[in-house]
Amino acid sequence: MEYLGGRYVIVFNGEIYNFVELREELQDKGYVFHTETDTEIIPAAYDCWGVECLHRFNGMWAFALWDTRKKELWLARDRFGKKPLYYYLNKEEFAFASEVQALHFWLGNKTELDSEVVRSICAGKFEWHGTDRTYLANVNTLPAGHYLLKTRDSLKIHRWYRLEPNCVTVPKSLPDQAEALHNLLTDACRLRLRSDVPVATCLSGGLDSSVITAIVHKGIFTPSERSAKDFHRAFCASFPNTILDETAKARLLAHAVGAELMVHEIEAPSGERLLKAISTCDGPMHSLAFYPIWELYGFINKNGIKVTLDGQGPDEMMGGYYETIYSALSSALSQGKMGWFWDIYKTYSGQGESQYRSSRAFARAKLFNIFKAPLSQLKLFMLRQFVHDSNSGVDHLEHTQPIPFNLKPLSSELYSQFCQKQLPTILQQFDRCSMAHGVECRMPFMDYRVVEFVFSLPEESLVGGGFTKRVLRRAVRDFVPESICLNKVKIGFNAPIVEWFLGPLREVILDTMGGKDFRQNMFFDGKRLAHQFEMWLNTPNWGDVWAFWPPIHFVLWQRQLKASLSSPSETI
Repeated sequence: MEYLGGRYVIVFNGEIYNFVELREELQDKGYVFHTETDTEIIPAAYDCWGVECLHRFNGMWAFALWDTRKKELWLARDRFGKKPLYYYLNKEEFAFASEVQALHFWLGNKTELDSEVVRSICAGKFEWHGTDRTYLANVNTLPAGHYLLKTRDSLKIHRWYRLEPNCVTVPKSLPDQAEALHNLLTDACRLRLRSDVPVATCLSGGLDSSVITAIVHKGIFTPSERSAKDFHRAFCASFPNTILDETAKARLLAHAVGAELMVHEIEAPSGERLLKAISTCDGPMHSLAFYPIWELYGFINKNGIKVTLDGQGPDEMMGGYYETIYSALSSALSQGKMGWFWDIYKTYSGQGESQYRSSRAFARAKLFNIFKAPLSQLKLFMLRQFVHDSNSGVDHLEHTQPIPFNLKPLSSELYSQFCQKQLPTILQQFDRCSMAHGVECRMPFMDYRVVEFVFSLPEESLVGGGFTKRVLRRAVRDFVPESICLNKVKIGFNAPIVEWFLGPLREVILDTMGGKDFRQNMFFDGKRLAHQFEMWLNTPNWGDVWAFWPPIHFVLWQRQLKASLSSPSETI
């Protein structure tokens, strides 16, 4: 889009949710608009406020703005990296795209894989998502909360936003904190319902997606200008006869709030279907969870929906993962809060028992580790904070969002999960899988006002009273059914990987592992993994199964890539 008679030219991926308010403010300053889009707001805001306009945007974005007068190219990415942006630079060329594979096709065989990143991917690790590197050695990602200014003679990257814990004032009591969070979430949903096309919610049956669906359908806010007229549907992925199936809870929530639930049963993919999903998801994935996500958004698209509201974010902000127990226990112990210490232990040990995983056994193991060497563990933590270029993750990949100094153990771990590891990985998964089907995935919990509020809360408001996500449960208890709001069992959205590996995908995996490109792969020990998988088939368990998928995905993707690079015109 051009603006101001062609002075500015913009390409834009994402949404500025508060564009209506910004438009009115800019019109008062004399700016004229020729469309009803949020896109046109960006060059006007840049002309008015310069790069400071980014702080006024509430949304998700990756955009490039060309100033024809100054001959400057300005690329910017949203606060938390919801929308991807990649670039390539050499002495003569500069290119950027929303997908690494777009640059890969353009570069062809002139580029190589980044061996350190690929080894991390094949090991199933999260850390590389929090860096500025990609699986290609000379293609970088513009980090979340950064902008890039390119002139004829220079390229400079600047951080324009950093998530600072305790950056906003929060109420002192839990009830008041819950009320404030409720108000912020309600407004975040209100803004994200702005759309010219129908909007739906994704409803897994867990707490987070239930909160979003309940807020939207309970009508507890005044609709925004430009709000969607059709937002009554909720979409659920079903995994019949597996421990991952939460359809019953989704039906309960939908009935309670008056939403129309549309259920899509996810079956194990055929080899052909799996390859199709891999081909659209821009590179290797660390988890088979990508496939049901990809399938669900395909189903959503077929039902005429182009925009969804989803529930990502609370687990990383409020201690939802069972692995967080060690940091939480360390926080309590380091402050001498033994009542909270045992509260934490009971909380995480009650997250569910199944044939594949026992939260009680996991919690006991972490409790043993804490008491085995409490002083040395706490000293190690303090040393890591002191050196705190806890920048460096596994494989020495430098994080673009280092952990702030002097955080307590739980706060430090949650910051890492949100900015460096789990959440950046999930954001990439959902963006690839939703956009593969042309569906825009909006995330109210990722509203920067909500995020900054949660990261300013006391740790005991996040994990305590027998619950993770404590303040959130308190905030929504009046309109989310008690059986969901107070449910402690953590399931999470994933593929029924054990059942699929033992059944429908068994031969696909064995066939892939039998190939020379798997057994003699330079990025992992293929022979060892193939042997371990054969052993696993005899004694299947949940704990060891995760090691197999990342290298499988990588090899299948590599095979596709070699074929497409040899005839890119056919692929594109």
